[in-house]
This record gives sequence, C-alpha cells and structure tokens, in this order.
Amino acid sequence: MSESLLGRISDTRESSKLQARKEVERLAKAEARKIAETGQTFEYILGVWKKRHHGDEPLGKALLFSMGSQSVSNSLGIHVAATGDGGYGKSDGIKKMGKLVYPDFWKNGGFTPQTLYYSGPDMLDGVIIGLEDIEWNSDLGVSVKRITTDFQEGALRVSTIDMKGVEVRTAKRIAFWASCVDSQADEQIRDRFIMYNVKSDSERRKQILGHMKARDEGDQDPEEDDFETMVCQTLTYDLKKKLFNVKIPFATRIKFDGDPRAYGMFSDMIRASAAFSYEKREKDDAGRLIATVEDFENAKSLYVEIGGHDRDKYTDSELKVLNAIVGNGGEATQADIQKGCNSLSSGRVSDILNGRGKQGHGLLYKCKDIIVDDSKRPIRYKLRSVNPKGNISIELGEPT
Repeated sequence: MSESLLGRISDTRESSKLQARKEVERLAKAEARKIAETGQTFEYILGVWKKRHHGDEPLGKALLFSMGSQSVSNSLGIHVAATGDGGYGKSDGIKKMGKLVYPDFWKNGGFTPQTLYYSGPDMLDGVIIGLEDIEWNSDLGVSVKRITTDFQEGALRVSTIDMKGVEVRTAKRIAFWASCVDSQADEQIRDRFIMYNVKSDSERRKQILGHMKARDEGDQDPEEDDFETMVCQTLTYDLKKKLFNVKIPFATRIKFDGDPRAYGMFSDMIRASAAFSYEKREKDDAGRLIATVEDFENAKSLYVEIGGHDRDKYTDSELKVLNAIVGNGGEATQADIQKGCNSLSSGRVSDILNGRGKQGHGLLYKCKDIIVDDSKRPIRYKLRSVNPKGNISIELGEPT
C-alpha cells in the first residue's frame, strides 16, 4: 500500500474522530443547558465527583460552595483547606474536583508568592488555585492571606522593575483549595477557609481500598466518564461567566449560634447556593438574585456536617493531643502525649503542638487553655480545660 494512501486513511480516521468528538461536545453542552435550567448544577457536579472520590461528601460540597462564591459580587470569598494524614484522600478530593472545572479556571500547584501576583494579567478572574501541603507561615502562605483579604478586587503589590515602582495585581475572586497536614493557619486564614478534616481510621482505610479496587476493575465506562467531565466543565464555564449580587430576604429570621465571622461565612454559603441555581431564582427590581429557603437549607446542611465554622475548631489530630493531656491528669510531657496518641509519631506530635514552618502556629498558639511549663525538663503542657465546639444551632424563624 502506497504511503499516500496510508496518509489518506489516517486523515479519514482522524477526521472521523474529530467529528465524533464534536458530536459528544454538542451533546454535553445540550445536557449542561438542561441541568442548569432545572437548577441542578450543584447536585450534578457533586454526583460526578462522588463517583470518582469515595467518601468525604462534605469536602465535595465545600469545594462547590467555594466555586459558587466566585460568582457572587457581594461575597467575601470562601476557600477550602483539607487536613489530615497523607494517603487518605485530602489531595485526591481536591484534584478530582479540579478536573471537573473548565480547564482555564483550574491551576494546580507550582505557585510562588511572585507568580500569584505577576501572573495576574494571564489569570482569568474567578480562577481556582490548588495548593498542596502548604505551610501557612511560609512566604506563600502569607501571600495567600493577603489575597483572600482582597477577594473582590484582587490583591495589589508594589514592586520594582528596572528601577521603577510598578503596581501588580492578582486576578479577582481567586479561590484557594489547599491541602495540609494540620490546620495551623492563623485566625485571619481560618476566618475565610472551610476546614475539613479527612478521616484516617481503619474503616476509612477499608473504604478507600475498596474504591481503588473497583476503579481498577473498570467500574465506569471511559466514554461515560469523559462525557460527564465535559458536562461538568461546561457547567462551570457557564457559572464563571456570571456575577450576581445576591439578596437574602429572610436574613433577619436566621437564628444563628456563632460569632459574626462565622455568620459571614454561613451567609456567603447561602449566596453561593443561590448562584448555582440562578436559572431558578428570581431577581428584584435592582437586578439582585434572590436567595430562597432552599439555599438556606443547603448551606445549613454543610455547616452542620463540618461541625460549624469557628476559628478555634480542632481537627481530629489536635483533639487526640488535647485528650492525651486530659488522660494524663491534665499535665503531660511530649513523651506522655505521644504515648496517649499511639497512632502519632513524635515528630507529628511536635508539629501539632508547635506548628510547621517558620514561626509555626500550632496548637500552642491556637488553644489558649494550654500552659507551657518550661521551668524544668522535659517541658510540661498543662491544660486548664477542653472546650471543642459542641452542637451547632441554626434555625430559620417564622415570618413576622
């Protein structure tokens, strides 16, 4: 067979593939339009994500609320930090959701403080940035804190280029999806991040292994997987092109047990829910999108699942350390703590107590009830009381 004929056959095959691909894209866009019109964008994307990442449904919801807040002009922004032991899904959950975002709006890893600012003109507003194993007190962590403060406008930085002062600004409404071993951020970071702690017990280990084995056996058709990805990316692209001012007409009826910062996060979750269902929400005379009781219930569901939003909320690992001190009579050395937390190494206990990175903000910084007695060696940690967050109370009162 001549080379020219082989070439034509190859071109025909490639043309057929291209036509087939275009047809799949057309069908995906049609499906996405149908989903958006029925107000099911949130539920559809979450459902696809749950097929690909086993468990951690609150994490999936948190990531979507974060994305939704980027389409709200009167939101302070919602970001997500997944904490916990390595190998139990915190990074996987973020990456699997990232693949469902339209590619231009998903940037994962490899960032420095400089690239966050100097890439501003090349980044689209509403971009989502994935950060793996971040240390909050590194230069990058400090930059993230500054950027989250200026969520709507983008953060400004003055630099010197060719002996001249130059202003550089990040993209607007950046959302950060971060993974880290422990929640060792300072108060300002914890105010705007939904903290989710992945489980690492034996039952969770069995569930992950079962999910991995089912995936290896091919539990989902690749073509179906590809189609669902296209639908999700089309839905996220549609949402990224929208920006709503969201009104909560029942705000005065919300009975909320928490501090003002926690309420600010909760109300932004309501706004994000409304943005996802914009096709099913009415607008007032000023053009504002009107949130409904359904949006309140969506936000409440996640808020309760994550145990509320409080800057002093403890992770599972931090609670283990606190309980080890309690179990030792309210006073313990680091060796005593490790003995009481037999699943944690000496280095991990030290990281939890003191924090990682320079000037780490560990449990000693976060928990005001720990007293460090360094008058003798080894150092002793005394605990006055343990008051982890209890029941979460959010209700919607009757109209007056």
